[in-house]
Amino acid sequence: MAVVHVEDSRRRSRLAELGLSVERIEDALQRAEAERNFCTPLDPVSLPGNIFWGRAIRFLRETYIPEGWRSVSPNNVPLLLSPTEDFAVTASSGNKGAGYAGLIPSTRYAKGSAVIRRVETNRQLMIPGDMVEPEPHDVGDGIPTWFLLYQHVNMPTGTRLHYELSLPNNAGSRGKIDSWHERIIFPYLDFEGFNPFPNDDDGEGGIDIPIERLS
Repeated sequence: MAVVHVEDSRRRSRLAELGLSVERIEDALQRAEAERNFCTPLDPVSLPGNIFWGRAIRFLRETYIPEGWRSVSPNNVPLLLSPTEDFAVTASSGNKGAGYAGLIPSTRYAKGSAVIRRVETNRQLMIPGDMVEPEPHDVGDGIPTWFLLYQHVNMPTGTRLHYELSLPNNAGSRGKIDSWHERIIFPYLDFEGFNPFPNDDDGEGGIDIPIERLS
């Protein structure tokens, strides 16, 4: 069972241990939502989700880099690297369980091999006896990776954002991350008057398609 932090005091203390705060994460997501809201139904259906995902990562980086965090992208996975370089944070859209303590969430879409390798690293670091020999890696590789997992819900008056910061420990059989070691659940955010969109795509870590040479 995953450790789930729901109460405000537990949420804040655990985030503080990571060098993060409720207010700063909330502010980054509010800014990302404001930029997403510039989209209209005439935009490609994937654009609102892509903008939110990309801006959430950018605004988190802008917020924390002055405090010693770093922006790195090993294997094109965009990360916010902690000052101690012993863990990183990224973002992903989630399914209808994201942000609900009583449900088990998964990423909304299957992830590519680079993201899955990061989840496998999490598992190897958390399970005694399951370690593998370290290999040469880029900055930000070989360390635990937390996921800022979110979902948009269309409401009669606008949109609602459910989200959590969670540490996965295993990837699902079809590339959707659906197993978690620890979850920090945030209160949802309401964006009244903001545009609802029928489809969101986080733009990150899609399915790898193997290409084989025909004989």
